[in-house]
Amino acid sequence: MPRRSHQLGAADYALLGLLMLGSRHGYELAPYFASDGTLGLVCTLGVSRLYALLHALEELGLVLAESSVISGGPPRKVFTLTEAGREAFQQWLDRPIRQLRLIRQDFLLKLFFSRQLTGSDTAVLVERQVAASRAVADELAARAGAEAPGSFAALVYESRLAMAHATIAWLQAERNRGPSMPASADLG
Repeated sequence: MPRRSHQLGAADYALLGLLMLGSRHGYELAPYFASDGTLGLVCTLGVSRLYALLHALEELGLVLAESSVISGGPPRKVFTLTEAGREAFQQWLDRPIRQLRLIRQDFLLKLFFSRQLTGSDTAVLVERQVAASRAVADELAARAGAEAPGSFAALVYESRLAMAHATIAWLQAERNRGPSMPASADLG
């Protein structure tokens, strides 16, 4: 049974994001996800997994694959984003993350694509994430305060709160740094 778009993961959205930048063959997408690739720093994918994800995205109607012949070689599939794929990607890009453990992968991918896409406002992306992270921190502080001092539950909430504060500090530093990567960086 195919996955629904609300079940897509970071790698799926990274593929959609690359296709937002233009139609490509699978072999053109693979280097981005290598361990030393631009996106491989936060999201590695082997070639077989990449093609499996592209096939699943095609089944969901988010990607269209068409055969193409290059230089008399065997036909290759060219993957293009559908309108539904564009909408799914844009919704993901615009939605702040509330599970702060996802910042290290999902938000970094969002930041990458926000900087690449014409018309995307990276400052707004960061501000929304700061606001969402502060709301999470407030919830964690309230939960930690409601627990018995020294209890394991208090320890867990205090740990999560410390991570939320670190995330907010990093986001604020990123906001203050401003755009540091040119719009076409790393897309050779």
